Amino acid sequence: MAESFLLREQLERIQRLTERMAAVQKHAAELSEAMAHDREALRSSPLHEVRDYRPYAPEDETDEPRVSAPRESSRRRRRR
Repeated sequence: MAESFLLREQLERIQRLTERMAAVQKHAAELSEAMAHDREALRSSPLHEVRDYRPYAPEDETDEPRVSAPRESSRRRRRR
């Protein structure tokens, strides 16, 4: 009877340890995937994933040149 109890306890302990090992392996796989993603991100430009929300077409896609008038600076130097 005592042997049966000990075997049941050992079996439950083995099952708990197996579940913990599976969780640790899953977490390690997630970390490896995150590290691979980070390494790939380091290889590319910081602006690689930035989206362009400008409402106008880029200059190379337009037929007409952009006209920009020179502006006067609103700042004035202070006299001392």
